[in-house]
Amino acid sequence: MTRRTLLNLWKTVRLTIDLYARYDTSTRAAAIAFYALLSLFPLVLFLTGVLGRWLTSEETQTLIVSALGRFAPIVPELMTETLARVLALRGPLNWVAGFTLLWSASSLFASIIHALDRVWGGDTGREFWEHRLLSMALVIVTTVLFVLFLLVGALLALLPRLLVLLLPVAPSVLQWSWHLTIMVITFSLDVALYAALYRFLPSRYPPWPAIWAGALVAATGEHALRIGFSWYLTYFARYGLVYGALASLVAFLFWVYLSGTVLLVGAEFGVAWERVWLSGETT
Repeated sequence: MTRRTLLNLWKTVRLTIDLYARYDTSTRAAAIAFYALLSLFPLVLFLTGVLGRWLTSEETQTLIVSALGRFAPIVPELMTETLARVLALRGPLNWVAGFTLLWSASSLFASIIHALDRVWGGDTGREFWEHRLLSMALVIVTTVLFVLFLLVGALLALLPRLLVLLLPVAPSVLQWSWHLTIMVITFSLDVALYAALYRFLPSRYPPWPAIWAGALVAATGEHALRIGFSWYLTYFARYGLVYGALASLVAFLFWVYLSGTVLLVGAEFGVAWERVWLSGETT
């Protein structure tokens, strides 16, 4: 690694820190957490209405809570009781109810789009209705991806058993290799997801090298956050002593706040990468 490369890396990190302060990232991450709270239950209800056409209430609850728990560690505690009550009382999802839930769930994506527009320098490129339509489309895309995630997850759960029967490898070695493979695949998909968010959500299309740089940083930060947050909840967090019945809610807000910070810092690193490595900015 040459001296010039190290100098550019230092400039990129320094500019990322400057952008973090300039764009008031902590406040924008807090806004994402707030809208995530408002959007979580409508989004889950929308997913429930879609999946409920093919699955029973118990199957729907189990699938949604377990799947969401992989993305946010605190979701199962927050959603289980509420979702069980809703499933017991709900009727079929009609068009009016579906559109209402779709509109409510889109608030989270609208806040993310606005924040990424600000970071990437395209915050004047879309009208309000364009933001809202794109946000609602993202809810539908999220629903489709969620269903695909459930299907792929079910197939992957069966694959190790088939490999044990087909390959002459010790089960312990196969299990270790399988976990490593899943980690690599998961990380690669996370990088691709962040790259898609940075490419298609802002009204300005950033260059791909900057997108991949930011996506790599964001995916790395997300995996580190997931491990660190689970460890924090296990050994240090005592929300129940302070917030009582609201403990799960506060922990969820804190998780989404940190996740939103990771999302925005990744975008800011991409902007810094573009300015330093592609545009030759020296400050």
